[in-house]
Amino acid sequence: MKYLAAFSLMLALAGPVVAQSGKAGHVLEQRRATLGTDVHKFRHLVPERVETSTQTVYYTSKRENLQVGGYTVTGISYGFYKDKLCSIELRVMGDVNCKGIHNLLLTEYGPSQRVAAKSENWTDPQVTLRYTEVPQGFATIVLASKTLMEQRLAESKLPAFHSA
Repeated sequence: MKYLAAFSLMLALAGPVVAQSGKAGHVLEQRRATLGTDVHKFRHLVPERVETSTQTVYYTSKRENLQVGGYTVTGISYGFYKDKLCSIELRVMGDVNCKGIHNLLLTEYGPSQRVAAKSENWTDPQVTLRYTEVPQGFATIVLASKTLMEQRLAESKLPAFHSA
């Protein structure tokens, strides 16, 4: 399987942030941010929501290019855990856009691991990419740092009062 972080090519087309990169495409060479980057390195972020149970703060940017490979993306959110970029979430609406982006993923990464009827995963040692389409015509694509997400999950399972 191709190195999954190449998905960042699509993200580079969509906005100013990319994932960690092993095989970065030519578009990525112009980008600087990676998963794990400190929130203070970003400009023009607007708070979107907070997940208190996981200590994750999500932001959007009003300066996004909401096109990916010629398909329209309705929103992009950047999730920060302990001020480090841990995930990037793309939201897509409309059958044409969902099918188009799904086909881009299949072309780039080949067959996925189907985890549910409408949910597929592509993984490598550093990142996980999940495509979920529920209901039909509404898709969410999440690119996440495995290390930060595992740390976030482990810490969210700690009891409220624990000794260090």
